[in-house]
Amino acid sequence: MILKNLKLRCYRNLAGVDITWNEHFNVIYGENAQGKTNLLEAIYLLGHLKSFRSARGQELIEHTAETAWIGAVVNKCEVIHQLEIGLQRNGRNPRVNGKTVKKLSQFLGYLRTVLFTPEELSNIKGFPAGRRALLDRAILQTEPAYLDRVQEYDKILRHRNQLLKQQADEAELAPWTEALINTGSRIRYDRTKYLQRFLPLLCQVYKEITGGTESAGLNYTVELNSQEKLKVQLAATFVRLASREKKLGLTLAGPHRDDLDFLVDERSLRCFGSQGQQRSFLLAFKAAQVMDLEEQHQEPPVLLLDDLASELDSRRQEGFFNFLLNRRGQVFLTSAQQPLLADQVRQTASFFKVDQGLVSATSPE
Repeated sequence: MILKNLKLRCYRNLAGVDITWNEHFNVIYGENAQGKTNLLEAIYLLGHLKSFRSARGQELIEHTAETAWIGAVVNKCEVIHQLEIGLQRNGRNPRVNGKTVKKLSQFLGYLRTVLFTPEELSNIKGFPAGRRALLDRAILQTEPAYLDRVQEYDKILRHRNQLLKQQADEAELAPWTEALINTGSRIRYDRTKYLQRFLPLLCQVYKEITGGTESAGLNYTVELNSQEKLKVQLAATFVRLASREKKLGLTLAGPHRDDLDFLVDERSLRCFGSQGQQRSFLLAFKAAQVMDLEEQHQEPPVLLLDDLASELDSRRQEGFFNFLLNRRGQVFLTSAQQPLLADQVRQTASFFKVDQGLVSATSPE
């Protein structure tokens, strides 16, 4: 999967952009607040139809304009596709090969991207929702239909919570509980099946990054089981928690309450991990996601690395770039200056400088 070209009009602070990218390494550099991360954000939007910064639609549009536009040419499995997103202050209009798509899941999958950004480090020690989001985004990239299941679950959950707050009787609550069990057990099944194949990749990459000096692991609240057994378990939990739910007016069980515990050397990263270990683990998580996507879809996704150089010491950087050099795939890397890269990376990379919203191709220094 290759992003061949990117065009932007009135997107944030970026002037008219029309860039043809390198099919392997692309280094985007410049001083802070010039627009480097805005470029990565535009690419991410083409893969997810949402910003990784939780930005509102109007924040994506240059302040003097009413609309913005993102366009790209993507090579997916040797087939060329045209992707477009028209941005308005109250919405967006995605198009694939000139045709408007009606559902978000129909747009996903044409450009699969995996993003590393320093802001995500807070998820390791933060609230469970951040760790669930890391997992759910990874599954979504592999299977876009997972989004429909999560959205359906959220819809049922909101309605059930409303009934609980209204002190609805059991007859009114029962069909919504059953629907939540059905959708919730499927989401848990999807998560456990994904982690079953993902965990060995995570352990492998973390070992490479740390030169074999540390090991990684991961525990999920729910153990791998058939969907039917997961249904039975969730149903039993609702029976057990019924009185508490009625008292609190809140659904207390389901995938929206699950958590993951990230481990290094069999110890909780959340409680005992150093900053270097946290950064290495998150990077290994993303790299393992890249490997899984390549195995599942027979082509690597696009890897987006925002300000990686400031997040890793030289030994871990070297381990990670060795990992990249041994794999195929397109990489976008931002840095405040031209980073110190391995000679093999520097020889094959293209460099782009961003200065006050203007993007220009340069030569390596």
